[in-house]
Amino acid sequence: MKRLMLIALLAAPLTQAATRLEFDVWMRAIDSRIVSVQKHIAAGRTDQAVADAQALQKLYADMAGYFERDYPAADAVALSRDGERHAMAIPAHLAQGDPAAAVQAARAIALACNDCHDPYKPFP
Repeated sequence: MKRLMLIALLAAPLTQAATRLEFDVWMRAIDSRIVSVQKHIAAGRTDQAVADAQALQKLYADMAGYFERDYPAADAVALSRDGERHAMAIPAHLAQGDPAAAVQAARAIALACNDCHDPYKPFP
């Protein structure tokens, strides 16, 4: 029994570290995709912009789950869900032939990054 408790205690920091590593990977992926989607929209590469927007949507959904389960923070969940909604809007705007609205949705994601980074990165 003591051995099992010791293993659990030793594994806990590794679990948290893996989660933090995942968080950092998400942040870098979002940063890369938000730049990419804006470039694709500007160049008229709709298919690539849609693919980037779908990837952003998935990243934000995963991040919202992280903030619901592993690092509970209601405001961070809300910010993540907002990012997810903006990412979902990009393909819809492009399908409607409104690249200006797609750019606004992408820009909203980029501007909102600091709203989450300021309180949640680096971790306390």
